[in-house]
Amino acid sequence: MLYRQVKRQLINDIQSGFAAPGAALPNEKDLAQRFQVSVGTIRRAVDELVAEHVLLRQQGRGTFVGKLDRERFMFQFFKIVPRDRPSEFPEVRLHKFAKSRATQMEAQALGLHGNQWVFRIENVLHLQGQPVIHDRITIAAAMFPGLNQASFTARTTTIYGHYQAAFGVTIVEADERVRAELVLPDSAQLLNLAMPSPVLRIDRVAHTFDRKPAEFRTSIVDTRNFDYVSRMREMT
Repeated sequence: MLYRQVKRQLINDIQSGFAAPGAALPNEKDLAQRFQVSVGTIRRAVDELVAEHVLLRQQGRGTFVGKLDRERFMFQFFKIVPRDRPSEFPEVRLHKFAKSRATQMEAQALGLHGNQWVFRIENVLHLQGQPVIHDRITIAAAMFPGLNQASFTARTTTIYGHYQAAFGVTIVEADERVRAELVLPDSAQLLNLAMPSPVLRIDRVAHTFDRKPAEFRTSIVDTRNFDYVSRMREMT
C-alpha cells in the first residue's frame, strides 16, 4: 500500500541521519508535496510510526523523531518497579566490559554468521540504593564500531540513547522471555543474595528497524521487593 512506502522512506530518513533524533518533521502538507501523495496517506504513515514510538507527537508543537531518553526508556523498556513505591530510574554501574568472539547462542540471538566479534557488557542496576538487577549485554562489534569502555562509561544518556546518538542504532522494540530460576554464584555475589535464592531471569532481544537484532540481554532480577510490570495498551 502507498502509505507503507511513505513510512519506509521516513524510516530511511531516520536511519540515514537525515532526520535526527529530536528533530521536527515537516508538516503534513509539505510531506505530501515531497512524496506526491495525499495528506491522508501521510497521516496514516505518521500515525503508525507514532504508535510504534518511532515518532513523537506533541500537541500544539508538531511531530518529532523519537529520542531514546530516560522518559521513553522508563515507559517502553524498563519494567522493574518497587512493590510499594513509585517507579524510579536505576543507577547503572559498570561491572565488566570486554570484546570477544560470539558464542553460538549469542550469534543466533543477534543473527550473526560464525563467531564474529561482539562486545560483552555487564552492569549492576541499583534501585533505592540496593543492587537489584545484574545485566549481561551482548552487541555485535560491527554494528557499534569504535565503542570502548571509556566512551560507554562517559555516556550522558541511557544505553539505548547512546546506541542512537553515537551509532545511529534506534531500538524500536524488544522480545522478552521471562522465567524463574535459582541464582548463580556470580549474580548472587553482585546482588547480595544467599545461595540458592530464587530470581527472575529475563532474556531480551532488542530490535532496530525491520526487526534487525541489535542487542541480546539477560537480566537477573532480585524480586524480593520489586515486581516485573508489563504495560499493555488497547489495540485500535
